[in-house]
Amino acid sequence: MASRIIHILPEQVASQIAAGEVVERPASAVKELVENSLDAGAKSISVEIAKGGCDLLSVADDGCGMGAEDAILSIRRHATSKIRDASDLTAIRTLGFRGEALASIASVARLSMSTRRAADADGAELTIVGGEIEQNRVCAMAPGTRIEVRELFFNTPARLKFLKTVPTEQGAIAEAIQRLALANHGVAFSLSADGRVLFDLPRASSLIERIRQLFGAKLAARMVPFESVRPEMRVSGFASLSQESFPTPRMVFTFVNRRAVRDRVLMRATAQAYETLLPRGRHPAVALFVELRPDDVDVNVHPMKTEVRFKRAGAVFELVFHALRDRLADQTPAGGAGVAQSSVLAHPDAAAVAESSGVAADAATPDDSAGVSATPAGAAAGADGRDASASRPLRLVPDSAARAEQRALGLGYRGTGSAAGTAAEPVPAAPAPNGPAIPLYSRLRIIGQIFAGYIALEGEDGLILVDQHAAHERVTFERLRAELRSGSIRTQQMLAPETIELDPARAAQVQAALSELRALGFEVEPFGPTTIVLKGTPAVFGPEGGPRLLSDMISSMGESGFGLRGEAAFEDLLKQLACHGSVRVGRSLQEHEIVELLADLDRTRFKTNCPHGRPVHIEFRRGQIERMFRR
Repeated sequence: MASRIIHILPEQVASQIAAGEVVERPASAVKELVENSLDAGAKSISVEIAKGGCDLLSVADDGCGMGAEDAILSIRRHATSKIRDASDLTAIRTLGFRGEALASIASVARLSMSTRRAADADGAELTIVGGEIEQNRVCAMAPGTRIEVRELFFNTPARLKFLKTVPTEQGAIAEAIQRLALANHGVAFSLSADGRVLFDLPRASSLIERIRQLFGAKLAARMVPFESVRPEMRVSGFASLSQESFPTPRMVFTFVNRRAVRDRVLMRATAQAYETLLPRGRHPAVALFVELRPDDVDVNVHPMKTEVRFKRAGAVFELVFHALRDRLADQTPAGGAGVAQSSVLAHPDAAAVAESSGVAADAATPDDSAGVSATPAGAAAGADGRDASASRPLRLVPDSAARAEQRALGLGYRGTGSAAGTAAEPVPAAPAPNGPAIPLYSRLRIIGQIFAGYIALEGEDGLILVDQHAAHERVTFERLRAELRSGSIRTQQMLAPETIELDPARAAQVQAALSELRALGFEVEPFGPTTIVLKGTPAVFGPEGGPRLLSDMISSMGESGFGLRGEAAFEDLLKQLACHGSVRVGRSLQEHEIVELLADLDRTRFKTNCPHGRPVHIEFRRGQIERMFRR
C-alpha cells in the first residue's frame, strides 16, 4: 500500500503562511498594531521604527490595555474580543476583528508586549519568539499597551529578501500612519525613524486642522469642505480646489466607516467629479469619508482589510459624485459648506456617470433620467439620407433652457447669457475661512488686454490675468451641455448652404458620423460620396464661422469616427466643439466684449477651469508684486 502523502501542517508553519497574507511588509504590521490601539480607545499613539521597520517597530498607546490572561490569549490565532460568532461578520464596527494580526506578527518576529488595565496594580510583560512564549512576568507601567517587534521576518528569509529599500519601507509606514491619523483627528500620533521624529501630531479639533498638520497650511488653504446626506448614508470631507493638482492619485484618501480603503467605486466617483476641472493626468487632493450602516458594507473581503464591498454600490457612487461635483461648482471656500441634502439626487449626470464607470445605479432617479440614447455611428439612415433619430440625438435629464437669443460680440465671440433656473446676477463671493475666494470677475476693474490673449483685472489684493480662450471655452461648454440636456443643441440656419469636400480616404467615416454632427448642432446632409452640405451651425457660435468649425471637428475625428460610448465620450466632443469655437489667443477684444465675457463667466458653473482642466485665471498678490520691487 502506498504511503500517505497528505498531511496536516504544523501550527507554526500555518501561522507563518497566514502571516504572509496579513503582514506583507513592515507597514502592514504597523497598520495592524495601530488599528488595535484605536480599537482599544487610545487617545495617544506613538510609533518608533528602525531601518524601515525591519530591525524595530514599536507601537505604544494609552488604551484600555489587557489583563495577563488576555495578553497570553491575544497571540493565539483567531483570538479576538471583537466578534463572537459568524453573525457578527455582517456588521463589523471595529477596525480589527479576525484575531490574526498579532499572532501573525509574533510568528515571524521577536515580539515583546507590555500591557496593563487601569484597574490592575501591575502590568503583564510577554516575550515571544517565532510565535512561542519565552517569558511571562509582571511589570510596572502606566495603563495602556506597548508592543515591540524586532527582526521582522527573521525566520522567513524569502519574505525578507523581497522587501524594498529602507527609505521605501519607511515611506510606506509614514503613509499608513497618515491615513490612520486622517481618520482619527481626535487622537495624537507620533512617528520616529532611527531616532529622528518624522511627525508629531497633537490631537486636532477638526479634520481640516489634521490636514494642516500633515500636509501644511498651503494645501489646507486650498481645500474646501463638502457634505451630503441621504437616509442611512453620509458623505463628507475636504477636497482641493481645481487650481491644485498632483501627478498621481496618492493624495486621494478614502475611508468607509473610518476605515482606510482602496475602492474602485470611490476612486471613480472622485475622478468623475473632477472631470473637466483638472488637466489630463493630474489628480486632486481629497479626504473622503463615507459613513453607512455596518451591515451595508462587507469589510471581510481582503486579508489586509483594505478593500470593501458595498451592498448598494450605485447609491454610494451617486452620493460621492454629487457631493464633490456640486461643491466644486462653487469653489469659494465658504460656498456649499452646508449639507446638500436636497441636491443628492438632483444632478442630471448621476445615472449616466455611474453607468459609464461600470457601477449599476440602484437608487431612485427622476423619470427622465434614463441616461443617454445617442445614435451610434453607422446607424441606419432614412430614405432621404438623414438618420431617423436625428431629431432626438441625445436625451438627458431636463436642465435649464437657454435664452432664445444672445447678442453677437465681434467676429468670434458670442455672449451666452444666463440660463433659466440659474442666478441671473453674480452672487458676491463669501469670506474665505481657508484661503482666497474665487473672484467675481465682472466686479473687478478692467485694466485691459495683454498679448491679445489675456484680460488683466485689478482685484482687491492683487492682479488677476484671465485666459480669454479658457474662459470662453468653459462658458461655451456649459452652454452646449445645458442645451443638450434640454433636448438638443440649438441650430441656427445659414443664409446660404455651403458644400464641404471631404478627404476621399475618410469620407465614409464622416458620412457615418453625420448623426453625431447633427447632435452637436450642425445641420448636415450627404451630397455625393465625398461631399456634404452644411445648412446650419450651433446657435451659440453663430453662422459666420460654421464651415471652419465643422472642418475642425471633422479633422479631430479618429480613424473609426467619433466612437461614442455614453455621455462621457459625448462630452469629449462638446469639449472639442467648445475649444474650436471659442475666441483664440491673438484675438483683440473690445471693452464691451470683455465685459460680457466676464459676466457670462460669473454665471457659469466650474468657472475656474476650462473643460480640459487648465486654469481660467492666475493671480499675483499685491504682497508678491511689492516683494518683487523690494518694497
